[in-house]
Amino acid sequence: MTNIAKAPLEINSYRFYLGLAIALVLHLLLISFPIAFWVDINLFKAWAIDLVQQGFLNFYNFSNCDYPPAYLYVLWLIGKIYQLFDPVFSNVNGVLLMAMIKLPAVFANIGSAFLIAKILEPHTTTDKAHRLALIYAFNPLMLFVSAVWGQVDSVIVLLMLWAFYLIQQNYLIRAGLLITVMVIVKPQGLFLAPFLLLSQWFRQAWWKWMAIAIGGLALIWSIVLPFYGLENGILTPFFGLYQRLQGTANYYDFASVNAFNIWGWANWQHDATTFLGISYKVIGLAFLGILTMWLGIFLYQQRHFAAHCIATATMLIGFFMLPTRMHERYMLYGLAFIAIAIAIIPTIKWIYWGFTITGSVNVGYVYLRYNYEALFNAIPEVWFQSAIYLISAVNIILFGVLLSHTIRWQTPQALSTT
Repeated sequence: MTNIAKAPLEINSYRFYLGLAIALVLHLLLISFPIAFWVDINLFKAWAIDLVQQGFLNFYNFSNCDYPPAYLYVLWLIGKIYQLFDPVFSNVNGVLLMAMIKLPAVFANIGSAFLIAKILEPHTTTDKAHRLALIYAFNPLMLFVSAVWGQVDSVIVLLMLWAFYLIQQNYLIRAGLLITVMVIVKPQGLFLAPFLLLSQWFRQAWWKWMAIAIGGLALIWSIVLPFYGLENGILTPFFGLYQRLQGTANYYDFASVNAFNIWGWANWQHDATTFLGISYKVIGLAFLGILTMWLGIFLYQQRHFAAHCIATATMLIGFFMLPTRMHERYMLYGLAFIAIAIAIIPTIKWIYWGFTITGSVNVGYVYLRYNYEALFNAIPEVWFQSAIYLISAVNIILFGVLLSHTIRWQTPQALSTT
């Protein structure tokens, strides 16, 4: 008998949506357990309750919140819905409120996987687009941070993917306005802004940039207004937002805030510390500036989807690796775009899983440090320091290899052949 090799299982539309449904069920099962990063979850609970009880205008005066206003509308809605079940907020330590706070990040994870498929479908086979999307939907790091930890970084990832999709569809103004909103969801939304400018400045008419600037200012003003009012004039919302963002940035003025990047060795050291008379902050910004200039040259020379994918992935990982004041979770913003780039350069799959592993160790370190302090303190400090140095070194290598693909770029063949 002749042995006929079986073709790999093709992921058609039915299997793809079934996979997304299974990923959603897995997320929902995890949020139903009373486990979380309690520092963050307790803050989100307090902010949701304060928003309902104090209203928008009094919120910042009453709360210690360091978030800009956009995501607070989501927390307010969660608080209002929860109030239907617990009118006087007497049982806020139960599972229900915690699970509701995690839901936006959970839905964002599934939405991001769907968008990865939509972004890739015009450029590769449907089967490959679906496979890469499901690889992301079941990524253990993303699943842990959203469904276990309870952080909202996956919401920013979803918005970044949406903006990237709009750019690929040539909807520049919509993408620019979305990025504007991202910045007042979490300031890390700014990480995608350089890509918009560097990939489109030579393609688009000047009036579109003017529309983004005017429309963006109007959007910011409208979203921020309910929190600051007009007591000191029409510019009050802008002044209030600026002070909020400046206060948040200055509060975390450290070389690294538990991020295992090029500054991992200087974790929790103030970034005003100098080396050869230059502060860590300036050195980090200089590195980021050099990376941005290089990617600008690369995007000007390589004006196609493949270059957009690898440049965006490199830029977002670069924002985690190079500047000071980065937190452990900010690596997550690049993972979705590395998953997309796998369709172009299949060999970077090991970079995707490498960052997944190092990112998991990084967030696991922080989770253990703050959630299980007694256990953390029982472990010799030298072990943790060794782990920080090792993982930081691995991340530097992974980032260097990712960056090298833009330096020794060869225009790929049709994506369907990769």
